[in-house]
Amino acid sequence: MDSLKIYIARIKENEFLRNTIILFIAAMIMNVFGFLFNFYVARKLGPEDFGVFAALVSLLYILIVPLTTIQTTITKFVSTFKVSNEYGKIKYLFMRSIYKLLIFGIIFIVLFLSFGKLIIDFLNISSFFPLILLSIFFLFSLILPVSRGVLQGLQKFKSLGYNFILEGVSKFLFVVIFIVIGLGINGALTAVILSYLVSFVISFYSLKFILKMEKTKFDTKHIYFYSFPVLITTFLLTAIYTIDAILVKHFFNATEAGYYLATSKLGTIIYFATGAVNLVLFPQVSELHLKNEGHKKILFRALGIVLLLTVSITLFYFLFPRFIVMLLFGNNYLIIKDYIGLFGIVMSLFSLIYIICFYNLSINRTGFIYILFLFILAEAILIWLFHSSIVQVIYILLALLSFLLLSLLVFTLVKNGLKHNNAGIQ
Repeated sequence: MDSLKIYIARIKENEFLRNTIILFIAAMIMNVFGFLFNFYVARKLGPEDFGVFAALVSLLYILIVPLTTIQTTITKFVSTFKVSNEYGKIKYLFMRSIYKLLIFGIIFIVLFLSFGKLIIDFLNISSFFPLILLSIFFLFSLILPVSRGVLQGLQKFKSLGYNFILEGVSKFLFVVIFIVIGLGINGALTAVILSYLVSFVISFYSLKFILKMEKTKFDTKHIYFYSFPVLITTFLLTAIYTIDAILVKHFFNATEAGYYLATSKLGTIIYFATGAVNLVLFPQVSELHLKNEGHKKILFRALGIVLLLTVSITLFYFLFPRFIVMLLFGNNYLIIKDYIGLFGIVMSLFSLIYIICFYNLSINRTGFIYILFLFILAEAILIWLFHSSIVQVIYILLALLSFLLLSLLVFTLVKNGLKHNNAGIQ
């Protein structure tokens, strides 16, 4: 009992670990409901229709790359303004971002739908209506990352956690209702739309103290300069775990694609389970960097936490594959029991890569983007040329991500070493 009290006291004293646990619990609750959502949809729609839904979601991930960029950029500058107590600038950034993004969203919808015929032909989809829902989702979800970015930058992790939980719970409840009344794929997409809309509206309550501030205008040009490398990084990272799904949907038959995409969904449990670590790491490292204080320990702590989580989940996949598949997907998906352990390793590697990339972004380092680009190009070419089986695609990802992780580690450690040496010379 005494040792437990000592352990809890240490957690309370360690700000990074304490905030990570808070967000981890919230993110896990959101992800539990998110995966209940996916597994419920998979069971009700069957492999073929679920393959269509999962391909659309993969396309959606690519479409919402700017959303992650928005949240990361907002977080970075809110952290900066927080250090100097410039809360009026935070309000100006918040309101101006929402206004501009709504205008951008409307323009995007028009352009996106104009290419709708090409998209449904490439993905072998018979209906145009799901693309309309995707475009509506894009508009509604453009503004949610703004409020979440402000919460993250202010390090209001409890409020951010509550917002995550609300998204997951509402999405699951909505999809049950819509599928029960027979809306199918369109009902699943509508549930995602409404969960984002509800989460955005509720986020205003957490930011009411900011809304009471008087706006302080400032030149926003430097924000756009910073957002460009964030956009590129986020796009490339998203491409790593979506380009394979899109190519599989293109090359494989509907049933096989459904099996692969169900395997991918199980793999993403690992990625989402570790997402809380990055949410805490980014604003804290950014703030320490602005104050010229050490931040390498936070990187190593983050990698250690991610490694512990990913190894635990992946080991569970290897030990109990049949139980996991039967529990979550049912008998129709039993064939994927041979794949989920390997895909767990794939997403473990990706989770570590993600942490390293955003650590570098938080200290304004962007050279790693060239490394990412080369590996994405290699992934697309290799899967395009070699796709005889699901296992072959997974092995391609395993090999590429192993080399990518090693390359990024070397890049980061070398750059940190050079910075330390230069500081010593000065």
